[in-house]
Amino acid sequence: MTRILRLSLFLFVSLFLSGMSHAETVNLQPGHGVADLKPHLTYTSDPKASLGEILKRFRDGQFGPDMEASLLATNYAPEAWAAVEIYNATIDDGRDPDPFVLTIDLPLVSEVDAYVVRDSGLTENLIDYSIFEPFVPEAHSVTRLRTPVFTIAPQERVTLMVNFKFGPFQSFNMALETPVELEASAFAAGIGETAFYAFTISCLIFFLGFHLAMKNWIGLLYAIQFAVGLGILAYIDGLWFRFFFPDNPDLQSPVGFFLLFSLSANGFLISAQSLVRDGKRPTLSKVLAALAILPVAGFALSFYSPGTYTAFFGYVLLALMFVAVFVTSMDWRKHEGPIHLTGVLISALGMVLIIAMIAAIVIGSRAELIPAAIAVKGIFSILMVSTMTGLTAHIINLRRNHAKAVEAQLVALEAEARRSQELLVAERNYTRARELASLRQRQLATASHDLKQPIMSLRMNFDSLAEHVAPEVRQRLKEAFDYMEALSNDYLRETTPEQPEDGQEEASGIEETPAEEQEVYEVSLVLDTVHQMFNEEAISKGLRLRRVPSSKTIAVPPLILMRIVSNLVSNAVKYTRAGSVLIGVRDRGKTIDLCVLDTGTGMDADEIEDFSHAYNKGETSTGHGLGLSVCYELSKDNGMDLTCHSEKGKGTSFTLTIPRAA
Repeated sequence: MTRILRLSLFLFVSLFLSGMSHAETVNLQPGHGVADLKPHLTYTSDPKASLGEILKRFRDGQFGPDMEASLLATNYAPEAWAAVEIYNATIDDGRDPDPFVLTIDLPLVSEVDAYVVRDSGLTENLIDYSIFEPFVPEAHSVTRLRTPVFTIAPQERVTLMVNFKFGPFQSFNMALETPVELEASAFAAGIGETAFYAFTISCLIFFLGFHLAMKNWIGLLYAIQFAVGLGILAYIDGLWFRFFFPDNPDLQSPVGFFLLFSLSANGFLISAQSLVRDGKRPTLSKVLAALAILPVAGFALSFYSPGTYTAFFGYVLLALMFVAVFVTSMDWRKHEGPIHLTGVLISALGMVLIIAMIAAIVIGSRAELIPAAIAVKGIFSILMVSTMTGLTAHIINLRRNHAKAVEAQLVALEAEARRSQELLVAERNYTRARELASLRQRQLATASHDLKQPIMSLRMNFDSLAEHVAPEVRQRLKEAFDYMEALSNDYLRETTPEQPEDGQEEASGIEETPAEEQEVYEVSLVLDTVHQMFNEEAISKGLRLRRVPSSKTIAVPPLILMRIVSNLVSNAVKYTRAGSVLIGVRDRGKTIDLCVLDTGTGMDADEIEDFSHAYNKGETSTGHGLGLSVCYELSKDNGMDLTCHSEKGKGTSFTLTIPRAA
């Protein structure tokens, strides 16, 4: 109290000495305040001057109509004084003094000191606000600063003096309102703020959900970008300070710089991602992605220099980001597909409105045509709505075109599927016919091969008996044998297919033998017959063909067994130069082993595997490569197992495992 009395006495003396030179005076009407004091304010700037010196300058008319406070003059908040003289023109009829409240709308102001100096010299400190002090709800009216209620008596003249330490904005509004007017203006401002944030949050939620459903990552990055932008607007309006850390004012600076640099960093990422999706200029895409590191460095710098210079660096990055996003987004849209006329018109209208808004701010800054806070929200809203609407319309148009293309492709695929189905049926029919032809060809070849062996045996027997036959009969029989042998060889030659390429195999050529009645017979029946068939041929080659008689009974179809054993013995006699060929049986209990052993040239494992397939034969063979394959296939198809053991130069042993008769 003593400090205020001393200050009042000093101001009274200063007023008296100044000659009472006055600036423009604002006259108050009964029961009304002044909605806009700014046109009546005059300014000066001297951070070192005291309140008394500033008041003397005002009384001496040394204040000017323009505020001269440079944002970049120092790396701290610029400072300015504003003053106005107010006269309560209400008639002094003994009524009580009129109550008033001074409101100041200055976003992100660092410090504000407001004084009312009365004619008596009494000075009242209406507000002493600092961003570095905890949040005081009573000092705020929605987003504006407000003073406690003070009075101005009828016919009283007072001087209002306000000291500002600005933040990033120098544009402000100041009003002198009655409590009733303040209540009405606060209600209207609250409704406006609520409507703005409800609208923008709803748009963001819809935009985010739409692009999540569409799986459009560029749209999601834009949603994050506008969410950060909305966070900056909330920071400017003091909502972060009011609701999140009212008792920790030291967080004001880090949070503000984090939001500022996050906006530019995410914007550079959007630009880089747009070029990545575009598939063009990969070097530029990497450069834009690298630029996102600069905001990180700027945020780190803000901890050491949380002042005007760091903020200016953030504004420069923000401008570069806007240019990069605008250019790359156009490239991305062109790459994604033709830009719809609606998207072009919306983007163009948005740009025109933003340019008009910025021009109004710059041109009409002195007249305060559009307050800075409202202008920033207007630019943000236009930018958000135009971008969201244009991008959403573009994505919808792309999806519609994609759906049409997919539908046309499906129609083409259905037609192609029908053609493929027809081709598949034709191919299956062709394959079935080819397999049937191959089967018949193999059957004819096998039959010709099987007939060849008995014909040769009969001819040899005939040759041994030819001495006792008349010459004309011998000649006719010889011609008959020649004809049958030639016919058999022709069938074999005509039915032998070309060798298949590597990796290909011919279809099986042995038709399943029809089921025959289970006839039980002694295995010697087959052994004796085969011995008779090939004995003469063996003798002619100087070989000994031996058989071991057996009384074991079997039920395998005799013709099948005859074909297998005759082929094995025929090959043994053919490929044995000296020694003998032995046919015998071993008793294995439930099975018997019919063995054909020779002292021929023998085979290795690869040759055994190779000769077990049809039409494969050795280089010196004069046959057709069917004998051994027929043996393997017939034994497999009739429940028998044929195995081979052979060594080069030592001979070969074939073992046919046959089930015993029940």
